[in-house]
Amino acid sequence: MTPATALILFACWWLPVLLLALVLKVSGQTELRWRWFGAAALAYALYSLAGHLTLPEGIASMPAEMRWTSRLVQLAMGSAMIALAWNRHPLLTARGMALTVRQNPGSLGWSILGVVLLALLGVLPGGIDPAHAHPPAAPLGWLYHLTLPGLEEELIYRALLLSLLAIALGGTRKAIGWAAVMATIVFALAHGIFPDSGKIGFNLFMIAYTGVAGIILALVRLKSGSLLFPILGHNLIGLAGRLA
Repeated sequence: MTPATALILFACWWLPVLLLALVLKVSGQTELRWRWFGAAALAYALYSLAGHLTLPEGIASMPAEMRWTSRLVQLAMGSAMIALAWNRHPLLTARGMALTVRQNPGSLGWSILGVVLLALLGVLPGGIDPAHAHPPAAPLGWLYHLTLPGLEEELIYRALLLSLLAIALGGTRKAIGWAAVMATIVFALAHGIFPDSGKIGFNLFMIAYTGVAGIILALVRLKSGSLLFPILGHNLIGLAGRLA
């Protein structure tokens, strides 16, 4: 991936978020603290670059579990950035980033419903990792689906990125809600606009698919105050697809 391609991709992922942030500021609904917005964009740039630089050749034709190295590198990058940001703001604490197993009172039923919906989403044809396109996963493949996709991506999208964007918008309850919308936009666009053999690929179905998944994941995270069920539900998307 050339630097020019990387810049175009990043603009495609983040320009809608920037425009939304400006609209919210101009309309007086939220603040816009540029330093924190820049921190969110930089964190995501480092995270995505680490992933793309470690992807194996021809990954588009391979099952998702071939992304072990790339996922582990992104997990390490995300964990390092969370460590650097730790306690620099109330929203960058364990509770602020939902890095806890403690569930908000009354949220368990909604979390279980969200996990069920995500598992059902995983068996839809044309999903993140269509099961019919690949042979059954080996034991190591099952371990991959049970751990890495949800753990690695939820730490970025629903923990660090959501919190950084919420701080950029003023740190209020309303700001947290809009930050969840923005993190979902990036989540959907990054899955549907991607590097493809030196060009930029575009998949409208994947944008919609991951957008729906992102909405469910964000709602469960906000309702429960924990990443426990979002991680579980996220992993079940790929796992259900491989079992279908």
